[in-house]
Amino acid sequence: MERTVTLGHLPLTLHGKEAELGQQINLVGAKAGGFVQEKVARNHEFAVLGVFPSINTNVCDLQVLELGKLSEKYTDFDFFTFSVDLPSALGEYKAGHPTGRVELYSDYYNRNVGVQLGVLINELHLLARGLFILDKDNKVVYKQINDVVSSQADFPKLEAELKKLSK
Repeated sequence: MERTVTLGHLPLTLHGKEAELGQQINLVGAKAGGFVQEKVARNHEFAVLGVFPSINTNVCDLQVLELGKLSEKYTDFDFFTFSVDLPSALGEYKAGHPTGRVELYSDYYNRNVGVQLGVLINELHLLARGLFILDKDNKVVYKQINDVVSSQADFPKLEAELKKLSK
């Protein structure tokens, strides 16, 4: 069955299968400001992963800023995001915005993270909006993928999960 999201009034298809709970995600991308593909560094038992289409939109900007606030509140979690923005654009954004402890990564090179999560939009080659929590082995333990790309993620629902998992 074809999976879709909408942007405006356009139905758009998502590439592949949606990530399942328990599925391990290989997190490799270019960190904000650099073009070298690197594995995401992990320091905590759980991590919050945000995905979005493009940092230069208001909804994506607010998603990252909200994750930044949560990263300061929940210091026992790692926080990072993936989009297909160029790493240089993510670096400029990070330098000018209060992103807290959130590390921004670009999936521009091969969109591998987007494909694994099932959030790559076929028609646009951008990522849909979503939030995930991963365990220490980068296995998905929580997921929310927006049906409407231009709608904000459900942060109260995410925070409820963070409270459950917090030490």
